[in-house]
Amino acid sequence: MKLMICAALITLALPGLVHADGRYQMLPLADQMGIGAEKIVILDTVSGHLWTWTEHAATRGQNGGRYLIYQGQVTPGTQAGDVVRKEEWGGRSVRNPAR
Repeated sequence: MKLMICAALITLALPGLVHADGRYQMLPLADQMGIGAEKIVILDTVSGHLWTWTEHAATRGQNGGRYLIYQGQVTPGTQAGDVVRKEEWGGRSVRNPAR
């Protein structure tokens, strides 16, 4: 969830770094795990759906691979600072604060 919010904010704040190709916008992310993975956030600007695409080469201890992972849908708020979705750990379910 945090990734979705960060990706949406970065996408809006840094248009010079985003590759825009019609309906979809792609934002490259830095390799945070130090394994040489290529990672991109993909935003559907019409429906608000988000995906991460990751690809990494095979190493001695790990197989290479390519993954497309659905991250969810961006939900608009009514004003800056609105919590539009909250996830709690410890057996509680995901809830929408507006409901």
